Amino acid sequence: MNSADMEKLAKMAAKEAVSETFLTLGMDISNPISVQGQFAFLRNLHYAARHARNVVIAGVLGLIVSGAGWAFWAGFKVSAAVPAPTISAPGGSR
Repeated sequence: MNSADMEKLAKMAAKEAVSETFLTLGMDISNPISVQGQFAFLRNLHYAARHARNVVIAGVLGLIVSGAGWAFWAGFKVSAAVPAPTISAPGGSR
């Protein structure tokens, strides 16, 4: 068996392996437009899931930052408030 025969045999084996793999995944490679459509759908689904994840992360971070800001502002208002005057009892000590 020479080099050309080995290369031809390797290409045939690779094509058969790829064909069986796609068939196992439920894709008919005899219709490449259908397979391309399925891959395009999966790519779009992946991008949509990534975008949804980023939106959720941004929302959670926004809630954390706004909650921390609210807690800081509430604490600042309490600490900066003018204390109520203390009323001493009549005839108290001087």
